[in-house]
Amino acid sequence: MLWGSNLAAMTVIWVLGLIIVNRAKRLHVTVTYVISFTILAYVRCLITGDAFLAELSPLTGPMYQLFIFFMITDPPTSVSTKKGRIIVAILVAIVEFILRLNNLIYAPFFALFLVGPLAKFLDLRRNALQHPKQEKPGPGPGSIN
Repeated sequence: MLWGSNLAAMTVIWVLGLIIVNRAKRLHVTVTYVISFTILAYVRCLITGDAFLAELSPLTGPMYQLFIFFMITDPPTSVSTKKGRIIVAILVAIVEFILRLNNLIYAPFFALFLVGPLAKFLDLRRNALQHPKQEKPGPGPGSIN
């Protein structure tokens, strides 16, 4: 579905997106990513010489809106702590910044693909080391099963 940067469609997506991520307790991820993207858009405009609004404008497109509300915030693929999710959102924005400087069209998706699985792996590993599974004692000798 193509809706361009239509203000009405964008408003609906932003309102629904904010409601959904708030209910999923992932609003901090969206806010962190948008702030990081905005700061890095300013840095990109200093590097490339493009206008700040030109660097910021992807946030108004449907691809980024779906990305910031429904992809980067996905609870099953997120790390387990709020602090960790904030760090991951910043790292995704930084990797995306680097990829965009190298003219990759789908930079946010590649950035999430590079950062997300590694962050999830490290989070699962950290949790496994902190909370090793204890074996349940089996039935003792002479017990009836």
